[in-house]
Amino acid sequence: MKLLIKVLVPTATLLAGPTQASDQKSCPKEGVNSPAELHRAWIMEGWEKKPGDKKRFAFDKQLGRFYDLDASGVFYDDFAPDFETAYTPARYGQIWEGPFNMMRSALHGLHDEPQAIVGDRVASSTLGFVGRLEARNGEITAIKSRSQLGWECSDGRWVIRHEHNSSQILPEDEIKAYIGRQDKS
Repeated sequence: MKLLIKVLVPTATLLAGPTQASDQKSCPKEGVNSPAELHRAWIMEGWEKKPGDKKRFAFDKQLGRFYDLDASGVFYDDFAPDFETAYTPARYGQIWEGPFNMMRSALHGLHDEPQAIVGDRVASSTLGFVGRLEARNGEITAIKSRSQLGWECSDGRWVIRHEHNSSQILPEDEIKAYIGRQDKS
């Protein structure tokens, strides 16, 4: 029995994961820099393109604050060209820069507010958003999406390490009421 206890205690400690080192800065669990609020900013600021905006979309400049661009992870969006899965944020950005720069505008709104489960080192957040995507030729694509982000606390800030977005195309009138909306009020 003593041998079993000696084996189980170190194994349980190992499975529980590393303890937070004293030199590791903690990440906020609430407020504007928490995973839930960062997820809101990620879609409502990072992916927004107003009509007439001539600024070229550069993923690292527009969304780099949410990622460690060279870190590994899994980044998937069923709306991506060829359903490509990227394994670094830098590659994910390359997938989207061309199509995003071909849009006249990309307007968003929330249909389900962000929710998060937040630990000391990792977090998961989800939200529902709509998008009104206007091509240069004026064609409109309306989408309703569910987004889930996996976050890691890295040197005092949350960064996206896993991403999954699923979308469905809808008639534009079904999403109109949500465009620009950042909460349920």
